[in-house]
Amino acid sequence: MFTNGSKYFIGVTGFSAVVLVIYVVLVDGAVGGAVALASIMLAVGLLAGLALFNRDGDVEVGDAAAPANAVPVGSSLWPLVTTLGIVAMGVGLITHEIVFLLGLTALVAGFVEWVIQGWSESASSDRRFNNAARGRLIHPLEFPVIATVGAGVIVVSFSRIMLAISKTTGAVLFTIVGALVLAGGVFFAVRPNLKKSVAVGLCVIGAVGVVAGGIAGASVGKRDQLVEANEEDHFAHKECGEEKSKYFDFNSEAKVSMRSNPMATIEFVDGKLQARELGLKKLTDRITVQKSNNISVIFRNKTEGEYRLTLFYGEKEVQEGVVEELHNCTQMIESGEEQLLTFRIDRPSIASEKPYKFYVPGVEDQSIEVVVP
Repeated sequence: MFTNGSKYFIGVTGFSAVVLVIYVVLVDGAVGGAVALASIMLAVGLLAGLALFNRDGDVEVGDAAAPANAVPVGSSLWPLVTTLGIVAMGVGLITHEIVFLLGLTALVAGFVEWVIQGWSESASSDRRFNNAARGRLIHPLEFPVIATVGAGVIVVSFSRIMLAISKTTGAVLFTIVGALVLAGGVFFAVRPNLKKSVAVGLCVIGAVGVVAGGIAGASVGKRDQLVEANEEDHFAHKECGEEKSKYFDFNSEAKVSMRSNPMATIEFVDGKLQARELGLKKLTDRITVQKSNNISVIFRNKTEGEYRLTLFYGEKEVQEGVVEELHNCTQMIESGEEQLLTFRIDRPSIASEKPYKFYVPGVEDQSIEVVVP
């Protein structure tokens, strides 16, 4: 059994170890601070060992001196949790920061629970009183944390299920689960005298079912449509050619907010591209934009058919010997509609062999030059 003095020294030793690990992770190249913290940890650890060895200097007495009503100290898993937390932190330093954070969480939680359990067991010789004292101290912290973790596990498990099944099946399953939850709430409401064990058992069965379904869904993976969408980047990739895209041009926006704050308006009128900068009435075939700023222009289609406005703003080398052109574009819009194009150019136009320009794919000899100082 740990003595009172050794508990304090062990606590300071563990705290010093945590601070040392955090310091090493967050501060690069500061060897002096790490050496100082390590020295403190070793010194306090030595004092903890000495306090344990000599039992705080108390004189040993026989068992006859122990009170007859003393309750033996119960077993605890918190030392094991604390040890696993320290091991996980060490593994996380060489693998991934998530492992380190999980280890740190386990270390702090295990150490706090360990200390509080040790304190409550020595509060009196009445086990019930000791349990009540521990509950009053730690339950206000335990219950919110457990509820948050449990809700997170349920949400993640349910999301894995919904990502693995089809959209139609997901809607049906969502309706069924909602109906079951409602039925369970009604059942508990009309049976207020229901045994606690029955209510807990039903909740546990439901939670285990959801978690098991989440594990199964995670093992199966996402449904084929989502896998295809991730591989082809349907939701982020812009297809700026003259052909209509199945995904990028789906439900294209046709109106622009009055608060969009564009710097210019570009119109495609009867097959001709023309531009007008903000505050100027004169048409222009050249627009000057600031480098490394977010710029917005309005594109209006006044030609029969569906067209898009595309911006060419240079090239970049994606790998050795492979050069990719940089494009940004609007969705395809019909005649009489308008759309906002927001872009950012980080290199001056003089750095490109080809001039920067706005153009309409599929239409020759119609462009607006873009100058970036």
